[in-house]
Amino acid sequence: MTDRIIRFDRYPGLPPLFRAFVAGKTSLYPDQPTIDAAVARAREILGRPARIPAAAFRCRGPAGREKAEALAAGRAVAVLAGHQVGLFTGPLFALLKAFDVIRVAAEITARGVPAVAVFYALTDDHDLEEIAKTARPGPDGPEMLLLEGADRANRRPVGPLPIPPGVAQIVEAFRPDARTPEALQILDAFARRSAPGVSYADAFIETLFDLVESESEPEPLLVLDPLVPEAAAPSAAFFLEAVRLKEAIGEAWRTSTDQLTARKLEVPVPYRPEVFPFFTIEQGERRRVGNPREAAARVEQGSALPSADVLTRPAFKAFLLPAAASILGPSEIAYHAQSLALFPLFDLPRPVLLARTHAVLTGPAERRAASALALSLEDFFSGAASSLAPAPPEVTRLSALASQLEKDLAALAPGLSELDPTLAGALETTRRKVSYQMEQLMERIRKAADRRQDVAGGRRKRLATMLLPGGTGADRLYPPLMPLLAYGRAALDAIRGGATGSLEGAAVIELGPVEGSHAG
Repeated sequence: MTDRIIRFDRYPGLPPLFRAFVAGKTSLYPDQPTIDAAVARAREILGRPARIPAAAFRCRGPAGREKAEALAAGRAVAVLAGHQVGLFTGPLFALLKAFDVIRVAAEITARGVPAVAVFYALTDDHDLEEIAKTARPGPDGPEMLLLEGADRANRRPVGPLPIPPGVAQIVEAFRPDARTPEALQILDAFARRSAPGVSYADAFIETLFDLVESESEPEPLLVLDPLVPEAAAPSAAFFLEAVRLKEAIGEAWRTSTDQLTARKLEVPVPYRPEVFPFFTIEQGERRRVGNPREAAARVEQGSALPSADVLTRPAFKAFLLPAAASILGPSEIAYHAQSLALFPLFDLPRPVLLARTHAVLTGPAERRAASALALSLEDFFSGAASSLAPAPPEVTRLSALASQLEKDLAALAPGLSELDPTLAGALETTRRKVSYQMEQLMERIRKAADRRQDVAGGRRKRLATMLLPGGTGADRLYPPLMPLLAYGRAALDAIRGGATGSLEGAAVIELGPVEGSHAG
């Protein structure tokens, strides 16, 4: 369940461009990020057929095939999301995007314009180090799990690559988190999908289908793999047109860079005049285009397959599909501030940009830890959790009392000496004993406070590991496997229900039994 959010102004690690986008404080994005705007765009582009056939899409069941045919024929529009084909579907936010895109497509359809949820799987990416890894919470912080061979030297598109045998060790690393028969079944299901020898693309796509399938959710999901043979011809056409527009693309890129610099905003894709924003895949390797005209000749000959980069991929997706809306994460929204300038060059309508759902998953342990610390999640996310506890007030009061006693005892000395000189020694003995006892008491108080602080520090550390690993949202690091192992498939319903795409903040999704609730 979710009934509150953590506002984005208290959520760490978000690019300034994203904060400006959700706050509506920048003119760099021409459309309002609303369903109303997406419906209006859908009405404008309905009737435009896709440039790829229905057979290019992967889906499950006849409903998905019908959606693919409608999209290919121009009888429906697309709502897009995308991500790398990460191990176990990558971080949780990939699944959140899938839930978002299904929800938005259903909302547009309910408003009278047939819409189809499409997930664009970046199978042509070569960043194996980013893709072939996952993470789980460990006792000393996030535990990173990386498959062998996953390094930046790889130049081959990751989608077709087979998952190596080392995935078995990664599965076993998650086994201690599976404490129920259902959790063990879930882990085994993930393991079968990502078995050694299965391609990264197949493992990702089939696991994603497993997670989004629901009897209560009739809206199907289509997945588009840009490396399918049906996408080769339109990919070549887009690339050849980009080569013709090379100078205009460079100028649009330079202008967008200058605009961001003038506004003192970060530049996601800095302009480099010597770079053409495309790769080609040749002899099984993906490399940056050096000479665009020579690359165009090889593409025309069929010896090279073009591959868009982060700047040109948004326009390429809109070239392939009539896209009414695009569900994006913070970094994607940031670089769209530059990518949107390319759409008019290709005479493409811009999709309305919508922010993906940010989710903070809390179970009973996290809620108890926050309660014991007397700390709200909002304060924790805004940094209050890192502040040190003040010195115990009792020590401060005893220190002041000890100081005053020193003065009061010292004030007695002249009178006692006059009364009986031997009393001066007794007074000094008393002073030392009182001072010693006060110091001993304060030291015991300090140690007790330190023990309590150690417990509090442990709770803070655990909260950080579960909710803000490495200072970023846990949905950017841990896979969906983690909440599934802890709470079973019921967690999927809770996560789906919390995927509302709020522009105000991250949804707090409560998993497991909620303290104070009663069944009945």
